[in-house]
Amino acid sequence: MLGMSRPEPASQDAALLPPVTEAGWPGFAAPRPVEGARRARQLPRPFSPTFLAALVAGLDALAVILSGVALQYIPLERGSPQPPLILFYAALTVSLTGFGGGYAHAALFGGRRPLTAALGALLIGGGLLAAAAQVLGAPVTFRPGAALLWLGFATPLLLVFRLGTAAAFRGLPHLTRQRAVLVGSGPQAARFAATLTGQHDQGLALLGLVDNDAGTAAASGDLPHLGPVGMLDGMIRRGEVDQVVLCMPWAEERRVRDLQAMLADYPVDVTLAPDLMAYRKDAREAPRLLRLADRPIRGWAAVVKTIEDYVLALLALAVAGVPMALIALAVRLDSPGPALFRQRRTGFNNRDFYVLKFRTMYHDAADPTVRQQVLHGDKRVTRVGGILRRTSLDELPQIFNVLKGEMSFIGPRPHAPGTRAGGRPFEEVMARYAARHRVKPGLTGLAQVRGWRGPTETEDKLIRRVESDLEYIETWSPWLDLMILVRTLLAVARMRNAL
Repeated sequence: MLGMSRPEPASQDAALLPPVTEAGWPGFAAPRPVEGARRARQLPRPFSPTFLAALVAGLDALAVILSGVALQYIPLERGSPQPPLILFYAALTVSLTGFGGGYAHAALFGGRRPLTAALGALLIGGGLLAAAAQVLGAPVTFRPGAALLWLGFATPLLLVFRLGTAAAFRGLPHLTRQRAVLVGSGPQAARFAATLTGQHDQGLALLGLVDNDAGTAAASGDLPHLGPVGMLDGMIRRGEVDQVVLCMPWAEERRVRDLQAMLADYPVDVTLAPDLMAYRKDAREAPRLLRLADRPIRGWAAVVKTIEDYVLALLALAVAGVPMALIALAVRLDSPGPALFRQRRTGFNNRDFYVLKFRTMYHDAADPTVRQQVLHGDKRVTRVGGILRRTSLDELPQIFNVLKGEMSFIGPRPHAPGTRAGGRPFEEVMARYAARHRVKPGLTGLAQVRGWRGPTETEDKLIRRVESDLEYIETWSPWLDLMILVRTLLAVARMRNAL
C-alpha cells in the first residue's frame, strides 16, 4: 500500500505502513497499539454529515411549511398562501441557506453564522416572493401583510428547530461528530484543540495525536498520544478515522507536503489547522480549517451514487434473474462442480471481500489466489466458461455483491491480492495503485470500456488501467456512469476484449 513504492519522505515522518503489517504477514512488524489507540477504536461510527445536514434542512423546510399551513386557519381577508407557494418558499429557504453555508458540518452544532444564514435565507426568500407578487401583478394572491405574518410565524419555529438540533448533536458527540486524528506538533495540536469549544465548535471528536516524536507529543496537553504516524494506516483501514488534521507551523511546508502525499490515497478528509501563533482573526470566529484533500464521491454525490447502485442492481436482477438461473444450470451440466465461484478481492479502503462469479474453469483447476492469470486458449476454461468470459456474463452474480454494499455497479474493477503485472505485484508497478481503493469497486468501469480489460501480461496494461480508474474517481458524475453503462452494453454485445 502506501510506502511500498513511494520514495522515503524527507521529513521526520516515516511513510505509512503497508496493509500486510495489519494482517500480520510474516516479515512485517506492525506497531503495537497504545492505550489511546485502543480507546479510539471503541467510538461508534458516526452518522454521515450528509444525513445530519439533510435532517436539519428538512426541519428548516418544516418550519416554513407549518407556519404557512397555520396561516390557512387565520381569518385573513385575502392572500393566504396556497400549497404550491408554501412548498416553493420552503425549497427556496433551504437552497439559500445551503448557499450561505448553513448546512456545513460545523454549522450544524450551533453558532452565530449558521443561524444568520438560516434567518437571512428566510427573510430574503420571503422578500423575493412578496416582490415577485407585486411585479407580476398578483398582490391579491400573496399580500405583503401575509408575507410579514408568515415570517413572524416561521422565524421562532425555525430558531427552535435549529437550537434544538444543535443541542441534540452536541449531546450525542459519538454519533454526530466526525472522528479526527491530529498529526504533527504537540504544542500546535494543543492550541488547536483548545479552540474547539463553545462557539468555535467544528463538529469534530478528537481521538488524539499521532507523532513519531514522543517527546513532542507529550506537549499536546490532555490529547492522548495514539502512537507514531504509522498507526494511521490500520486506523483508517478499520474505519476508525473520518478526518486527519495536520497541526504544525505553516513554516514546515516540506513536512506538510510529505504528509499530504502519504494520505492522498486514503478515503479520509485531510485538512490543515491554522498556525494559531501567527493567526490573526476575530476571537469570536472559529479558525478555518484549510482543506487539502477530500474523500472522493462524498456528501450528496455519495447519496446519488448509492441510490444509483441499488436501482441499477435491482433492475439488472429483474432483467437477468431468469438468464442467471439458466446459466447456472448450463455450468453444472457442462462440468462437475458448483455453479458459483468465490474469489478474494481487494475492495474499498483496501478491505478484502469475496466476489461472486459463475465458474468458468474446471473445478479441480480453480485458481482462487490467481497464481496464473487466464490467457487466450487456456485449457483450464470449460466450454460454457469460454462463452461466459467472451460475453462477460460470468460477472452477473456480482449483482449480489452490489446489493450487499461491497461493490458499486460502476467503479474500478476489483483485483485479487497478489496479482502481478509483468511479473511484479501491482503495488510495485504504480506508486498510486492504492488510490483506486478510495471508492467501492464496480462491475464495470472506465478502464474496461476503454479496452483495458483481461490479463495484465505487461506493466503498461496495468498502468493504463489504473490511470483510467483514477480519472474516474476524480471526475465522477452520474453522466459519466451513464456513458460507461451504455458503452459496457455495447462492448458486451460485440464481445470485445474479453477472455
